[in-house]
Amino acid sequence: MPTEGADANDLVLDAAAVLHASGQSTGMTLAAVDRLNQGLSTAGTLIPSWASLQLVGPGGAVRVAAGSPTGINMRRVAATMTVVDRAQDGPLDPGAVRDELASASTQPVSSTLLFSGACATGAGALAVIFGAQHPAVVLVAALSAALGGLARRAVGRLHGEALTQAFVAAMIAGLVGVVADRLHVGDATGLVVLCPAMVLVPGPHILNGALDLLSLRVSLGLARLGYAALVLTAIAAGLILGLAAGGLDIAVGQSGAPAPVALDVVAGGVAAGSYPIFFSMPYRMIVWPVAVGMLVHAAHWWATVAWHVDLATAAFLSALIAGVLLVPIAHHLRIPFAAIGFASVVALVPGVYVFRMLSGLVRFASAPTPDLLTALASDGAVAALVVAGLASGLALPMHAYAVATANRVTRA
Repeated sequence: MPTEGADANDLVLDAAAVLHASGQSTGMTLAAVDRLNQGLSTAGTLIPSWASLQLVGPGGAVRVAAGSPTGINMRRVAATMTVVDRAQDGPLDPGAVRDELASASTQPVSSTLLFSGACATGAGALAVIFGAQHPAVVLVAALSAALGGLARRAVGRLHGEALTQAFVAAMIAGLVGVVADRLHVGDATGLVVLCPAMVLVPGPHILNGALDLLSLRVSLGLARLGYAALVLTAIAAGLILGLAAGGLDIAVGQSGAPAPVALDVVAGGVAAGSYPIFFSMPYRMIVWPVAVGMLVHAAHWWATVAWHVDLATAAFLSALIAGVLLVPIAHHLRIPFAAIGFASVVALVPGVYVFRMLSGLVRFASAPTPDLLTALASDGAVAALVVAGLASGLALPMHAYAVATANRVTRA
């Protein structure tokens, strides 16, 4: 019996490790551990951190699983949560759980061809949303993102980690921008460069970090946000170096004209349908972020264009709509809310402002001017406020749901 108990505790830790490494929120991972404890007759307490998970059993016995939450694979999360869900029907067979967890942990990522195609459609849709005025801009942005997607998978096969992948893909975007500029493609140093870079933004890590901070898991939340900041820095460095090869930089203060509402909504749906491919979502589930993404973009368009609401408030309201709709869907489908939520609001992320600000900082270091400082402050303030609005709008419904669930369990 002690051996069986030890094996069962190992299964609980194995399931938590798969969820933690595949993008599941910390709150849902902890809830999954509680349910597995019931189904396997164990009593372990999970202590999550950035680099590892600890499962503390009765008597203080500690089991540790190494691994950082740098990846997003919704297939693995969905398969693991299918095992977890069966705990509510009664005792689980440890042997069956072991086999199913082994299968869940090996669920594949999206194929390279499909991944690079989704990079292309995502960047092209973002170019439309951000105001591309010529089809050539959309096509070149899509081509650049597809090349970046192929490069990311190639670097991954060479065991390059996420920062290197983001840097290489962003540098390709910068180099393509140089070529587009030489060929006189419109907005060559703007949308052609920035839209492929937007595909690289680590939105789920930002959202999971915000959820951890709201739940007072401060060290893990800060670690997630720090990792996201490193990825953004790698993207900006790749862009800057790629553009520097042609003597270009990212234009500070540049912005595109808003797209018509019908075009914006359709493009928002295309972008929302592209990002789940990056996160290896089961195909049958993609309809949800697409539908919510189109609704959110319609609301955001009317808020900013028709009602003249500022960007930060419009982002918060749009993300709040997405969060209220997607929290129950994410729980029902047992997939990471951070991934499905980010996919729905991806085109609202102010990556353009972030990358322009970082490029401007490089320019400011060598040639400071009052006008450049003003542009930097403006871009930085808009980026910070919009990111805060998006994170708050998405995280608050999830946090409210978690608190309500915990209260129901306590009363029961």
